[in-house]
Formats: sequence, structure tokens, C-alpha cells
Amino acid sequence: MKRKRGSGDFFFELEAHIRLEADRYREKGLSEEEALAAARRGFGNLTRTQERFYESRRWLWWDSLHQDLRFAVRLLTKTPGWSVIAALTVALGIGAAAAMFSIVNTVLLRPLPFPHPAQLYSVLETTKFGEMGLAPDYFTIRENLSSNSAIRDMGAFDSSGVNWTGADQAERLVAGQVTASFFSTLRVQPVYGRTFLPQEDKPGADKVVLLSYSLWQRRFGGNSAIVGQKIRLDRAIAQVVGIMPRWFDYPQGSDLWIPLALDEAQQRQRRAMRIVDMVARANPSATPSDINQELNRLTALVTNEYPETYKRQGFLQTIKFVSQPLQQHLTGDMRPALLVFSGAVALMLMIVCFTVANLMLARATSRRREIAVRVALGSPRRRIVGQLLTESLLISLLGGGIGLGLAMFAIRALNAMRQTALAGLPEVAIDSSTAIFALLVTVLTGVAFGLAPALGSLGFGVREVLQGESRTASGGAGVRRARQILVVAQLGLSLTLAIGAGLLAKSFYRLRIMDPGFNPANVLTARINMTGPSYVSLDRQREFMEALLQQVRSLPGVESASVGAIPAGGTSGNRGVFIIENRPLPPAGQAPLSDFIDVSADYFRTLGVPLIEGRLLTPSDSGDAPLDVVINQAFVRKFFPGEDPLGHRISTKSLDSPDRGWAEIVGVVGDIHQAGLDRDVTPSFYRTIQQEHQSGLSRSNLLIRVSKDPAALIPALERTVAGIDRDQPVYDAKTLEQRLADSLGPRRFDAALSGDRPLPRVDRSLRRHVLPSYAANRGDRNPAGFGRAARASRRADFA
Repeated sequence: MKRKRGSGDFFFELEAHIRLEADRYREKGLSEEEALAAARRGFGNLTRTQERFYESRRWLWWDSLHQDLRFAVRLLTKTPGWSVIAALTVALGIGAAAAMFSIVNTVLLRPLPFPHPAQLYSVLETTKFGEMGLAPDYFTIRENLSSNSAIRDMGAFDSSGVNWTGADQAERLVAGQVTASFFSTLRVQPVYGRTFLPQEDKPGADKVVLLSYSLWQRRFGGNSAIVGQKIRLDRAIAQVVGIMPRWFDYPQGSDLWIPLALDEAQQRQRRAMRIVDMVARANPSATPSDINQELNRLTALVTNEYPETYKRQGFLQTIKFVSQPLQQHLTGDMRPALLVFSGAVALMLMIVCFTVANLMLARATSRRREIAVRVALGSPRRRIVGQLLTESLLISLLGGGIGLGLAMFAIRALNAMRQTALAGLPEVAIDSSTAIFALLVTVLTGVAFGLAPALGSLGFGVREVLQGESRTASGGAGVRRARQILVVAQLGLSLTLAIGAGLLAKSFYRLRIMDPGFNPANVLTARINMTGPSYVSLDRQREFMEALLQQVRSLPGVESASVGAIPAGGTSGNRGVFIIENRPLPPAGQAPLSDFIDVSADYFRTLGVPLIEGRLLTPSDSGDAPLDVVINQAFVRKFFPGEDPLGHRISTKSLDSPDRGWAEIVGVVGDIHQAGLDRDVTPSFYRTIQQEHQSGLSRSNLLIRVSKDPAALIPALERTVAGIDRDQPVYDAKTLEQRLADSLGPRRFDAALSGDRPLPRVDRSLRRHVLPSYAANRGDRNPAGFGRAARASRRADFA
């Protein structure tokens, strides 16, 4: 294989030819020195010949880049303080951009892990009260899908909880309740076993269950032999038919999946209607317009199927089916916030560019004599620009590496908030796409903040600089204007970002200091779900709760214990219509709405809710006593403005019911933010669990006020419940203060994304101290607006 000639080989060839030519001159009678000189003159400029050979055999841009990098490294190491400040400033911007891209990529850009995710849609039923999904309508839609329909398949699902009693201590698990068509609609297959058969998705069928990969690993050690075996769920035997893949987590947080098993006959008669979610897979050729047309046709079919029901229940007259891409449906609440913060990160990057550009300009101006000497010696101006851009890129790459590390820590902190702020979203991670994005932004940022200083560094006369006539100047009028423009841009962008972050911080602070309407200190909360044949009757549920409350009250340190809705838990109990005695009956579908909450007698004492008027509920408000309720102040403001509500009676019975079941208002309590501090208080009335005859107590919440650390009571509470029923687990035990903090999770997420304004602070410090002192140390007697920028920054901070 022929080897390419190197520079050394070419030099030796030239020397050999020169010696041969010198020998010819010696033969003519010249001396050795004269012959060698004549031979060299005959070959011309040897140095230029070598340079032409060198240029013909190399990538000159790579060689120039290598030289520029070596020079830039030597130069930056001479001023480590300046280099560290510039790199850290870049790191803040790149880190924020990388972290935000990771979140946006995970939530908005990355496709769902299902096959052909673009074909998946969420089917919603909208009414004047919002979105819902009714099981009878699911049956009507599914049976009317034709082979040429825009919708190919559809499944329904819900999420609930089950008690697993396969271990020494019962455990509460999250169960996804799904139809047999759910997995085929998503095109998902288990790693072991099979999914549900149509005959298993019916009431009374043998119970079967699919395990999640995480539960399979955690509870069964990853043993595939569990498929086909039986476990106990809600005191009943269920056969394990399959193990789902590791990545499958829909509905989000499910530990296992069980058949939805809807009673079609009961649902179609619209008795005890079940609210479900519906997911559909469209035909590959179907467009969103085709799907909406199909849903409009199905809406007409549903309303024609139950005309009397729709007329009697007026709100159903406004029902309409709509579709939404499944990914958009799952991320709809997060999309606006992420887009806003993406814009904020873009502003941060611009501030980074302006800040480091100012540093680079000050540095380049101080090096104008060095640059003038290089230009005078023949260095092309493009080489000077290339050298300065190389320095900028080196600083940017160093800052980008640090910023990527900062982004990893930020993502780890955000993932720790997933249970409250990012609930329902997949875990965010720094992947290869994030690394590529960070590298691209790093390079563009380096060019952005390095281009203007590089070009501005040539804006002076070489002769004047070399003659020393401009040593006291600041680099020329053009450079001064560039500095002033950068300072003004920094101030404007920093002010915009600071105002946005300040508004978020103010909103978050107001929520934190808001009076929730109760005293959360020293209150433990927990949930209990009574399942199985022994807890079917409401009387048996009451017996369990009364026995539990009695034993809990006897525990050391317990001051009071009660049952009721947990405040700030995202729900305010049941919501329904009611009527007020001796007032005109409202038209059908226009009855007033209120939240009605079932509580035990000590509920208000446990929470520390103040009594405004009348009396509280007491144990004497039993099932045999006349119905009594307590209302909140929001109820009084809306339905009894300017009058005393005590003694009035209300009813939640339907308008055509012969027995209205009037309940007397006996007291008024303070407003409680039941649904969260960021939501308005809604009109509510409270009734005792002894007088509740409909919804039951199968899903109950415990609230316990103690005189010491409430979290220390959790083991004793678990032992107490197990002593009454060993198959009954206590789950989701948290202090009320922790739940109150969790309710602020989304706002805390916003505050975390805003980063508490670290970049404007760094930018402000640079403008106040680093830039003026750097210019002064370099002999710049008129630092081009840096003093004015510092004064303007102080005035902006004071304002």
C-alpha cells in the first residue's frame, strides 16, 4: 500500500534535488558554497514551496481550530476568575434549558409507548357541568361502530382500590378496572399469560387479575409461575392470568388490573350509572374531522335511545361526545404551564448571551493592542474573529457541561415532587435527545454571545492603537454603543423575568398564608376501604367505624377522632341538587347545587372549625332522630343572604319523590377549603353518618387529633384496625399538614421551575461589580455605561 508523503519526506526530496544541482555547479568550477547557493537560488523560495505543499495536504480549518483552541485554553487559564464567572453564567442558562427540555420532551413531545399512538383518542362526554363518561353510553357507542367507521375499537376503564390479603399484613393496591377490549384497543400484550376474555368481563364471572410488572417483582419475586395461581383480593379469590410489561402504566399508578364487569342491563336502564373513561383507536385513514362527525352521529343515537331519561334529567339534554388525542388529554393541564416556562427559559438564555457578551466585549476591548499587532503582522481579520469565537465556544462548552450536571440535579428534585406536582405524568429523565439539545443550544449560545464582541473587537484603527493614541478610549463609539445596548437589553429582560417570577412567588406565598378554615396542626389522616360480603350492609359499616373510633379515642395522646372528608384533598364530597322548603320549585334541570358531606359528631372539633351560629352535630343526631344538617358560611351567602338560615329545611330528594326527607339547618360553621387552597369555597352542608342512608361508609376517612407528633400514631392505628379485622388495611396515612402542603404541589412545581430567579441575581451581580471592576482593572477610565447600569439596577431592585 502506497504511503502518502509527509512534510518531512517532501523536505528531504527538496534537499536531495538541491544537492544534485549543487554537484552540477561544482563540476563547472564553482566552489562548494557558491554551488550550493546557486542551486538554492535556482529552486526559488523554499519556505513558500513548503507552505504550498503543507496547504495542499492538510485541512487548514482543522489546523487553525487546533491552534485557536490551544491559544484559548492558555488565555482562559491566565484569568481563572473571569473564566469561572463566565462559565457559571452560561451553566445557569444551559442547565435551565436542558431541564425544561427534558420535561417538555417527556410530557409533550415524546409519543405514548403504545403502538401507533397517534391513532388513540380519549372520548369524552360534555355537559353543562363538565366532562364525564357514562357506562350506558359506552355500550351504545361500542355496539354502533361499523366496519367502515372512523373509530375502529373502543375500551372503557376506571381506577379504584382493592385490598390484598396475601401477606401477613393487608395492603391497599390501586386497581385499574378495564373492559376486555381495553388492551386490544391500546394494542398491548402481557409479557406472560394473557389479557381478559369477553366472558370474564361480566357480572358474576370468575374473578381474574393482571399484575403490574412492579407488583410482580415486589410481591412475587418475579416468579412467572404465579400466572395461573390464585390470590385474595377484597376477601375473594382471583386467578392471575398475566403479567403486564414493565413500561405499561395506564391508568397511571395501577398495581394491577381487574375486569370492569359492567351490568349492561342495569346501565342501559340508567339505574346506578357508572362513570367511566373511554379510549378509542381510530382507523389509520381517519382524520379528526371524521372522528368528530362519527361522534356527532353517536350523540344523536344516544339521545334518541333514552328520550324520557334525558328529559327527566335535564342536564343530560346538553350531552355531547367529543374526542381529543390521548396524549393531549393526558397532558392538557400541564401544557400551558410548560409553554409559559419554556418562554421564560428562552428569556434566561437571552440574558445569558447579553451578560457574557458584555464580559467578552470588555475583555476584547482590553486586548485591542494585541489584536492590532497581529493585524499589523499580516494576520487576516477573519482569523482574529475565528480566534475570539473559539474562546466563546470554549467557555460555552465548559458552561454547557456544568449546566447539564445542574439539569440532572434539578430533574431529580422535580421527580421527587411527582406525587403532588407531577401526578399522572411519567418520570422525567435526561436522555440522549436532551444531551443533543443541550449541545446544540451550547454551540448556538457560544456563537450568539461571541459574535458581537468578536466583530466589535475590530472596530478600531490599527495605527492609532499602535501609536498609543487611544489607550484611554473605551474601544470606539461603536463598541460603546454596543455595550450600552447590551446593558439596556439585560435590564429589560431581567425586569420581565423578575416580574413573572415575582407574581408566581406572590401567588404561592398568598396560598401558604391563607386561612384554610381549620387547624391542621397535630392531626393525622388515613383512609379505610371496607370490602367483602361482610361489609355490604350500611349497618355493618357503621358498626366497624363506631368500634374503630371508640378504640382510637382510647389510644394515648388522642384528643378526638372522627370520620369525614379530608380537607385540601382535591375533593369536597358528593355534589348534588337540593330544594329549600317554602320556596318555589326550580324548573327541571335548574335546581341549586351544593356539596353534601357525611361526617361523625366530632368532625368539627377534630379539625378546629369554628361554630358561627347555632349548634354542631352531636351523637344525639342518630338514625332515629329528625334529620339535622350544619351548613357553611358560603351556603348562607348564596342561599340565605340577609336572613337567618337556622330553622329552615332543605331536601336532597328528587322533585317527583313523595317523601321529601326534610332536614333542618341547626348550625352554621366557618368555611373550609375542602377542595384545596387554590379553589373557592363552595356552598356545603354536613350531615352525620348515622343519618346517611344512601352512599354508605365503605370508603371512609379517619381524622385524629393528638397531643404529640401525629405521625407517631400510625403504627398504633394499624394495630388497632388489624385487631378489629386483620384483612382490613389502613392506607395513605399522612398528617393533615402534609396534605395541606401536597395540595400546593402544582404551585410549588411552578415555583421550582421559576428557579427563584437565580439568573437575574447573577446578572445583577455581574452588572454591579464584575463588569465595572474588570473594565477599571484593564485601564478603561470610562467603562461605557457600566456605572449607569449598576445605578439603574439598584433603582430597579428598590422599585
